Amino acid sequence: MGPSRGIQTARVRIPWTTVAVALIGAATIACSVLLLAFARPMLTEPWHVAAAVAIGGADIVLGAIVARAVPGDVTAPLLAALGLVVVLSNSVDEDLHGAWIGGWMLLYLPLALVLVVVPTGRPASRRSGAIALALCAVVASFMIAGAVEWLWPATSGFILPFAYVLLAAFFALLFASAAAPFARYRHAQEAERVQLRWVLLAGLSLPLTLLLNWMSFLGLGPDLAGLGLVVMLLAIPAGVTIALSRPELFDVDRAVAAAVAALTLLGGGLAVLSIASAVAGAPLANWPPLSAAVTTAMVTLIAAAAFPIVHRGFDRIFSPERARAVSALRRLSARVDSGAEPPEDVQAILRGALNDPGLVVGYRRPGEGDLVGLDGGAVATGATAAPIRVRGEEIGAIVPSASRTRRPRPAIARAAAPLVDAVRVRSELAHAAAEVEASRGRLLRAGYEERRRLERDLHDGAQQRLIALGMQLRLLQRTSALDADADAAIDAAVTQLGTAVAELRQLAHGVRPSALDDGLGPALTALAQVAPDSIELDVRVGDLPDPVATTAYFVVSEAVANSLRHAEASWIRVVARERDDVLVVRVSDDGRGGAAPRATGGLTGLSDRVAALGGRVCISSPAGGGTTVEANLPCGS
Repeated sequence: MGPSRGIQTARVRIPWTTVAVALIGAATIACSVLLLAFARPMLTEPWHVAAAVAIGGADIVLGAIVARAVPGDVTAPLLAALGLVVVLSNSVDEDLHGAWIGGWMLLYLPLALVLVVVPTGRPASRRSGAIALALCAVVASFMIAGAVEWLWPATSGFILPFAYVLLAAFFALLFASAAAPFARYRHAQEAERVQLRWVLLAGLSLPLTLLLNWMSFLGLGPDLAGLGLVVMLLAIPAGVTIALSRPELFDVDRAVAAAVAALTLLGGGLAVLSIASAVAGAPLANWPPLSAAVTTAMVTLIAAAAFPIVHRGFDRIFSPERARAVSALRRLSARVDSGAEPPEDVQAILRGALNDPGLVVGYRRPGEGDLVGLDGGAVATGATAAPIRVRGEEIGAIVPSASRTRRPRPAIARAAAPLVDAVRVRSELAHAAAEVEASRGRLLRAGYEERRRLERDLHDGAQQRLIALGMQLRLLQRTSALDADADAAIDAAVTQLGTAVAELRQLAHGVRPSALDDGLGPALTALAQVAPDSIELDVRVGDLPDPVATTAYFVVSEAVANSLRHAEASWIRVVARERDDVLVVRVSDDGRGGAAPRATGGLTGLSDRVAALGGRVCISSPAGGGTTVEANLPCGS
């Protein structure tokens, strides 16, 4: 039967680097088995072989991790090749090498090539590529020269000078390859610089090896050169692997600063002990045990005490941006505590300290999952956002601009946490206050609507029925023959109905003046008729929302009533203007002044109404200088 239609098979293409790592791993296992099975007399001590297999196996595993994380990157097979060389060169006795006299160079060749190509998998320039090719050529030439000299000893007179030249060239090229990451760093993007810092951190294993040798020379321990080599063979591959697979594993800058500080203090301590040995005229190992222990302990304690200071100094050198940001945030916290600045300045401070104008600080409101900015708008987060936590709760995030590829350091987020928490609390309080104000406004508007409905019901309902009843009584009186007593009774009933209608009109006017149906201007004109000789009107307003017009009318009515009743004013001026979507109503008089708002006074209640609409009332009443009441009411849509 033929293949089923509609079913497509896709060929999975395995990267060549993965295949190379697998082949090198298989070759390492095969060589180890062959050496153990057929070449036991040629092997070094068992513990040495076990260590070589463990280190080489670790390097091959690291190569496999790189092959999986960065398919096609040549770094992966180079790390695996290093593992193979470690197993072969450290398992066989050096005296039996013969033609393998240059095999030790293979220990350094993969590491040197890795330094040339990391982190992109290719040399940064033609010069770096030439260094890599020259290294391979020098190692191959040295091994060929060694093989020729081993096969034909008579050629040693010619081979030996040539070998010295190759040896000098090899060390020069090693230094050049070690400098390649630094040359690449100057022109690298931010993401590559983070990766190269991991390489720098791993490269600190080289000065550590030298310091361990120095310690051995001073007699502070056994021969530590082998330990330093082991550290270097593991640290550099591990650092490169982290750089390529998980460069944001933790804060590499702090690790570099801590490592450099520790190495500096270790070197300083060894220098002090060396000077002490020179002054004493004997190595530290030959000192009396008590003197050596006390001297070493004192140097160690001084170094431990100095470590935080030295660490902070190197931290400023290797992470100037973070140090600058943390320092600026601490200064802002102090100013916020003193009330000199608001915590909302945290975003501007971070933008300046991190040189990122597009940075945004997002806040997470309680019970909500999304982040919002200072303006209340949603804030989109990405892989570079640094979470801000307080007591384990994520309260916000520092979100760099899209051009940034690196997440702000945790130290910056920790320093910003108290400020962000303060902004969050203030934002919640402001939000709650705004909700209360909005609720007051809604209640007030609902009250005004209810007043208007009630006024209409009174006017169109009960009032009209009473008037109709009075008219019916008058009609009955005129069309019927009634005696004098009945006629008088009807007159009395009609009079009572007229009184009831007047009272209903007065009640409806108190609920909402019907004059407002024509607008605030006509309503105030009608109000001024209570004292036309004393009240001067200057009203220039357009159509206003009914709650605003009603509130303004009651403010003017209350102020005019107070001026006429209590201030003994002979002149009252009422001004109403619209300015930038705000209605300004001002009532001034020439009365005796000295008015003070009372908790139960009419203006106090009106002030609450004005505040419910988002406005405010100001009262100025100096003794003997008259009184001015001004209300500002937002009237925009």
